[in-house]
Amino acid sequence: MPKSTHTSDGEPSRKLGEPQDLRDLMSFQLRQLSNLYTKNTASVYLRKFSLTMNEWRVIALINTAGELSLNRLAAQAQFDKGLTSRIVVKLNERGFVERQPDPSDARGIALSLTDQGRALVDQVFPEAVQLNKQLQSCLTKSERDLLAVALQKLTHQARAMLDQERENDWSE
Repeated sequence: MPKSTHTSDGEPSRKLGEPQDLRDLMSFQLRQLSNLYTKNTASVYLRKFSLTMNEWRVIALINTAGELSLNRLAAQAQFDKGLTSRIVVKLNERGFVERQPDPSDARGIALSLTDQGRALVDQVFPEAVQLNKQLQSCLTKSERDLLAVALQKLTHQARAMLDQERENDWSE
């Protein structure tokens, strides 16, 4: 087993190289980072804006698109359709999202933000940017740039791996 040292917060800091246990896997480390950051931001959004993380994700995605079908929103948010529908109903009841018939799908609905929803984005997005900057504040500019490129590559690779797995699953 590799020699361990300890970081400033007392956590073991392992030598780089082949993974020795779960904690060494990049997937575990990314999940841990995501969980910690999400817990923090969820608390901030709930305290300051009375929004859950899922509600913020839905509002932000609709804002970016201008208008989205429920199915497309679910896919982009990486939620199942039932969860997406429940979130949209709550946001509609709170006056942030409006639902209209989808012109491209007779059975579907198109979602867009109300003026109140867009005003909420104007309040929440600067906070999201600030939290993101705070997270990255421990990195140099070159580390942030390198991380952005690395994350794009890893996301592309993860999608390719998922596509391959789906192909394998269908062929069996």
